[in-house]
Amino acid sequence: MSLTKYLKGECTHCGGRIEFPVDAIGTSVDCPHCGKATELTLATPPEESSEPRKAIVWTVVAVLILGLGLAGAMAALKRAQRLATARQKERVVAMAPATNASPQSSTGEAASQKEFQISAISFEKTPGTSLVHAVGTVNNLAARQRFGVKVELDLFDTAGHKIGIATDYQQVIEPRAQWRFNAPVIDSKAVSAALASIKEDQ
Repeated sequence: MSLTKYLKGECTHCGGRIEFPVDAIGTSVDCPHCGKATELTLATPPEESSEPRKAIVWTVVAVLILGLGLAGAMAALKRAQRLATARQKERVVAMAPATNASPQSSTGEAASQKEFQISAISFEKTPGTSLVHAVGTVNNLAARQRFGVKVELDLFDTAGHKIGIATDYQQVIEPRAQWRFNAPVIDSKAVSAALASIKEDQ
């Protein structure tokens, strides 16, 4: 059985296919198609069209441009929403009742509440979750411990309407100490909060 390997080439004149032994590469023979002398060389592989590659490149570029444009538009929209929400909160806080005691509080409760000082209340979202808390600080102005302190907050929507409450509880506040409350806000429509009452277990 012959182990001779054959290669395929083309005539340099007519382009006709020529099959020849591997050891004959580089030699000159008469072309069986046109009869002219031609050098035996390997056939040149066909060039791939660059059109599909160009189309893919331009498609990727177009998708990237569209993606960047969409991301920019989303960022601008979120910024506008944050600004609008901040302005609305300022209006709601200005409209909300700024009182530390509820109308139904007794004289003892009112006197007790005067010994507390509460900071501004803000909303904070827990990273990685949809949980929102109303946070602020309560200062114990008295020179005694306060036990079972409960803070109750009124929640307001963007129109300034009360839509619910949020509460937090601290077992003990030391004399002249500060407590940072963290009241869960259940209603997703709430955008601001105001103090409704601070109660202490007697």
